[in-house]
Amino acid sequence: MEKYVFYTKDSATKVFAKSSLSPNDISQLKEDGFKKYPLEFEAESKQQAIAKLNENGRESLESLSQFTGNHLFMIILMVGTFILIYLLR
Repeated sequence: MEKYVFYTKDSATKVFAKSSLSPNDISQLKEDGFKKYPLEFEAESKQQAIAKLNENGRESLESLSQFTGNHLFMIILMVGTFILIYLLR
């Protein structure tokens, strides 16, 4: 399996096998405004590496959604409690 790296710029993403990138290629990408994405994936092909990146993104969004949902519930519960305490005084 090959390790793949991602370079992003705005909405553009480029995928490369890590072993195929030379220091000159990396310099050119940086000059073109691309930044290296912090994750690398081992995969059989570029398509599989992209699929792994997308799956990782989905998992992150799902975790973030659960985290925000839990906190929203707690905030609503706290506000409701404070309102009840204020009204029952």
